[in-house]
Amino acid sequence: MASPSPIARRRESKDAFRSLSHFSLISDEPTAQLARHVVSSPQATGNMAPSVRGLNPGGSASATPRTDDWNRALEKLRGAYADKTIAGYRSDFRLFADWCIAEGLVVLPATPSTLARYLDEMIETVTAATLTRRVAAIVRVHRLLELPNPGDSEPVRLAMRRIKRRRPCRPKQALGIDRDLRERLISACGSDPAGKRDKALIAIGFEALCRRSELAAIQVDDLVETRNASLGILIRRGKTDQSGEGRIVTLSAETARIVLDWIDAAGLVSGPLICPVYKGHPVRRHLAGFSISRLLKRIARQAGLDEDVTSRISGHSLRVGAAQTLLRDGHDVLKLMKVGGWKSATTVYRYIEKAEIDVWS
Repeated sequence: MASPSPIARRRESKDAFRSLSHFSLISDEPTAQLARHVVSSPQATGNMAPSVRGLNPGGSASATPRTDDWNRALEKLRGAYADKTIAGYRSDFRLFADWCIAEGLVVLPATPSTLARYLDEMIETVTAATLTRRVAAIVRVHRLLELPNPGDSEPVRLAMRRIKRRRPCRPKQALGIDRDLRERLISACGSDPAGKRDKALIAIGFEALCRRSELAAIQVDDLVETRNASLGILIRRGKTDQSGEGRIVTLSAETARIVLDWIDAAGLVSGPLICPVYKGHPVRRHLAGFSISRLLKRIARQAGLDEDVTSRISGHSLRVGAAQTLLRDGHDVLKLMKVGGWKSATTVYRYIEKAEIDVWS
């Protein structure tokens, strides 16, 4: 049988190469770049051997995912996960995909050896916590596309152990605003509407052990009367309470007075409880989470705290400091979990590990 002419072979190669662009692993790239992300063989020209990723022996399309496939798959998480979580998955997977492109490796489905190599190469520049998060994103994309999970393999598990042994690190924790510091910050707030808003923010954030997102989401309607006729506050949804079961925290008489004083001054009837104040007038919208961090830092400076202390204050400081204060007051971990909405005692231990406790006095 006569071999194909050079012109025929060239035409077959171009047709096959063009078909690969429909099964590209990364979209919006030149065809020449896409060729690096497929598994080819020396027979990749001419008859296009079956080993080319994206084609079956008969030349029909296989299920090799494209970029728009995994982007679309992540959209399936919409409503089930927070937008921030989905954005994090997308960003982390994109970093992995970019690395695969630079190394000429197949992105999807990624092999365990590819993922293990990625982790080994990142060991000098990325922390173990960050790489653990990236692996979670890579695994999530594979599961959404019903592809084999590269993370469930011994090479990847060993790579993660190497990272944790070589780069051990303790998670950074915000400076805890304990009871004494809370009082100092409240005393530094003014008597104008903005100052009253700041007092309410600090008082509620501390006693309800609020994350900054929870604090920003509180509505006026979330104030409730508890069984003992005290003022309570409903935290409707939290990081570990995505179903919105909520938790009710009873406020002290002092905090109740601060909150009601702010409501009267602002004339709030409904809507966000902690809202911006512009030229002495409340603005009917929620504060952004990062704005809470900025407010706390500004109040800390007003209170005359050193800059090294102020720089360590964040929107999480009220939650951290309240947990440490409750532990020092003698409350057990179960009570802390109840008030703070934690599902795991291990997480609580991370909050209170820096609390100073004198067991000998």
